[in-house]
Amino acid sequence: MPEQTLKTESFDIALNDDLRLRGRVKTSGDGARKPIVIVAHGFRGHQDWGFWPDVTDRFAARGYYAVGFDFSRITAAEDGLDEERASKAGTLSQELLDIDAIVRHALEGRLPFPEEADPQRSALLGHSRAGGSSIVYAGENSGRIGVVVVWNGGASPIRSSGEPDLSPLQKAVALDYEANPARFDTVKHFAELSQPALIVQGDGDSERLLSFVNRLQELAPNQTYASIPGANHTFNASHPYEGANEALDSAFEVTIGFLDSKLKRGQ
Repeated sequence: MPEQTLKTESFDIALNDDLRLRGRVKTSGDGARKPIVIVAHGFRGHQDWGFWPDVTDRFAARGYYAVGFDFSRITAAEDGLDEERASKAGTLSQELLDIDAIVRHALEGRLPFPEEADPQRSALLGHSRAGGSSIVYAGENSGRIGVVVVWNGGASPIRSSGEPDLSPLQKAVALDYEANPARFDTVKHFAELSQPALIVQGDGDSERLLSFVNRLQELAPNQTYASIPGANHTFNASHPYEGANEALDSAFEVTIGFLDSKLKRGQ
């Protein structure tokens, strides 16, 4: 059976005088409206890191309007902004502004191939730190995001601004968190989510994240949880990407099954 040809187009969003987002939409191009899935990379990643191109291809091939993007901290560094400004672009507050811009553009038909996006069916998938941002964003914007998925993430930052030898970025992130502790309480947000959510967690990840997921299960037993045996923080994938593996395939399949059940019922 021949491999499916996907439609792909890049986009650029100006946020303000100096920050911008860069991203890419992928879709099958069959003309039908599809559920939107927005994928948000982790703190040390980018839209082309490791498995993301493969994962967004898979979503598009399985009938989704797939949106990947680089957070503004990525383009800030590439555009040569000074260290202080680039560091502020790396905070959780800015990450939430970035997600909001992507979500609004997708739902309002301002991204490529808008005729193939169904704004009534949307999902936000965040990996690592973006998992926590996705939880916070969904909690604050229940009318925009219909489904939340977290891959190996969600826990709050652990550094204090008073620690010695922090980089400017680490300092900016810590100060931002300390100024907004209630807003960034991902456990509370998750326990109060009105949307269906899926937590996909590798059982070979850090004890901190495993404990975090256990806490979520205690407080929100109505949500869905999947443990991936033998999977580390990146589902055993690396960058440069060397191809899929059993852990990544399992994470994707449990995710697509969950999204299909929530966004494609009665289609």
